[in-house]
Amino acid sequence: MKLIKPALNAQASRHFNYQDLIECSDTARLGKVINIPLQDQTFDALQQLAVHLLDPIVDRFGPITLTYGFCSPQLSRAITHNDNPHIAPNIDQHACHELNSKGKLICTRLGAAVDFEVDSMADKMAEVIVWIAEHLEFDRIYYYGKSRPLHISYGPEMNQFVQLMNTDQISGRRTPGNRASGNDAITMLRRLHY
Repeated sequence: MKLIKPALNAQASRHFNYQDLIECSDTARLGKVINIPLQDQTFDALQQLAVHLLDPIVDRFGPITLTYGFCSPQLSRAITHNDNPHIAPNIDQHACHELNSKGKLICTRLGAAVDFEVDSMADKMAEVIVWIAEHLEFDRIYYYGKSRPLHISYGPEMNQFVQLMNTDQISGRRTPGNRASGNDAITMLRRLHY
């Protein structure tokens, strides 16, 4: 069955339209990069992410600011020109279901991902991540610190996987820290929060 691509201003969920999920990157906005999904399944993946993760987070904590959402190959190329690009298109799920120039999936994990901050909890993202892990089904979360945006994805594997990331204060380089899945992730995250 062929899906029909919705208009960018069409609602993806109660709180978000597709444009919110696609045009939230500073690089896309400021660089005027064309960042439009080409695959119908990408729109469905973005909708699933918004309905099952973002809407419940907004309902619980209030408005959120999306800092990075869908990433087309054009946007990915533009981001690599930044000083510290911090992207991994083949694993981070921001490419959703998009294909590379050879017709292969950019990220075989599929699904969709966004990075966001809760407006009222800007320095309390540890509290947000604990609530998410205890109440929502997700694929992956990357936690960069209590005052940093949180990366979250929704996809077919639904691993309930949490990766804590360390950021070098001088270089800005990010390296993986502790990681866990399921109940072990909740235990690990509660230690962050309390």
